[in-house]
Amino acid sequence: MANKGAYAAIEIDDDDELQFQSFASSSASPNATGNISSSNSTPQPRPTGFGGTGAFDPHRSIQDQAGARPIWSVEYYSKFFDVDTAQVMERCFASVIPKENFLDVMQGSPDLYGPFWIATTVVFVLFVISSIVESINAYAAGTPYRYDFTALTFAFGTIYSYAFLVPTVIWGATKYFGCQPDLLDMLALYGYGLTIWIPVAVLCVLPFDLLRWGLVILGAAASGLFLVRNMYPVLSRAEAQTSKSILILVVALHGLLALVLKYKFFAYTVTAPSQPPAPTR
Repeated sequence: MANKGAYAAIEIDDDDELQFQSFASSSASPNATGNISSSNSTPQPRPTGFGGTGAFDPHRSIQDQAGARPIWSVEYYSKFFDVDTAQVMERCFASVIPKENFLDVMQGSPDLYGPFWIATTVVFVLFVISSIVESINAYAAGTPYRYDFTALTFAFGTIYSYAFLVPTVIWGATKYFGCQPDLLDMLALYGYGLTIWIPVAVLCVLPFDLLRWGLVILGAAASGLFLVRNMYPVLSRAEAQTSKSILILVVALHGLLALVLKYKFFAYTVTAPSQPPAPTR
C-alpha cells in the first residue's frame, strides 16, 4: 500500500502508451518501512504484591535481563542476587521495625541474597551461642569440652527448611487456591523475617531462663506479625475458609520454629563453678 498522501499521475503520449508516475508526499519519512512499532517502549513498573502468574513474575525487569539463559546456568540465578548492601540493610531493618508494607520497601525487586545470608547467619549464631554455653559448663565442671557438630547440622536443616522449603509449600497452597502469589516475594518475606532471631539468639546467652522465654516470645511475635501483615493481602484473595486455614498453617509453622529453637538451643543452664572442699582441721 502506498504511503498516505502520495498521488499518481497518468501521462498519454503520442503512441497511446500509458505511463504511470508516483509522487510520495514530502511529509513521509524517507526510511519508512511500513512496520508497526510501539509508541511507548518504556517498560511498565511491576506492581507490588504477589502478582505473578507463574513461579516468578514474568514482568519483572531483573528476570527480563536473563534473556534465553538456561535454568541450570549460573547467569540465570545471578539476577536474584543483584542487590547492594544498603538495600539489604534497609530491608533487614524494615523486617524488624516495620513502618510500611515490606513489598513497598522492596519496590518490586525482591532478592535471594539477603534471605540466604540471613539464614546462614542465624545458623552460625545458634551454633556459636550454644557452644559458648556448653564450653562454660564444661569448664565449670572441670571436664574437657568437645564441639557438638550435630547441633550445627540440626540448625542448618531447621533454619534452611523454614527459610526455603516452608515458603515454597505456602506458595504452592496459595497458588492452588487461585491467589496467584509470587514465589520470589514469598521467599524474601520468610528470609528477611528471620532477621529478628539474630539478636534474640545473642541475648539468649544470658543465664536467665525467664528472660530467654521472654526473648523467644518477643522474637516469635515480631516475626510472625511481619509475615501475617504482608501475606494477608494475597491470602484474602481466596475464600474466607481457605485463607483462614492457610493463615493458621503459617502461624502454626512459625510457632513450631520458635519452640524448636527454645528447647534445642536456648534450654541450657549455666553451672556455677564447684567450690573446693574446705580443708579439715
